[in-house]
Amino acid sequence: AIDLPIPAYIPAEYISETALRIQLYRRLADLHSAAAIDEIRAELADRFGPLPRAVEGLLYQLHVKLMASQAHVTAIIQDGQKIGLKLPYLGQVDRNALQLALGNDVRASRTAIWLNRSEDETTWMLALLDVLQKLGQQPIPTGTEEGAGL
Repeated sequence: AIDLPIPAYIPAEYISETALRIQLYRRLADLHSAAAIDEIRAELADRFGPLPRAVEGLLYQLHVKLMASQAHVTAIIQDGQKIGLKLPYLGQVDRNALQLALGNDVRASRTAIWLNRSEDETTWMLALLDVLQKLGQQPIPTGTEEGAGL
């Protein structure tokens, strides 16, 4: 599950035909790469004009979901001004080393990686992608790969 404080949907004002919106949601659900997300972003802009914030948010969340899955993140939650990335193996790794790899702006607990949600939406959105990218490069303890991911 991904719970982020950004709008993530296709507004009727952007694509008025319900059947077309449903078809697009189905296509979006089948995307499995950042390149495919970029292609559909370009297609939407070409067919329907500049993407509204809610559509950008939807594409961002799809990108987050792909990266989270690659990093074996099982959930992304918000708790007040913090965003948590749930990982099943945090109790089995050297969290101090992980903390060093991820940087000073995050905190590694036994169950989640926490980053502060700054006032500036763009800042925390980029920080989340950066943390997910770094997590995806970390070794996963043996036996924790099964059942992980969103």
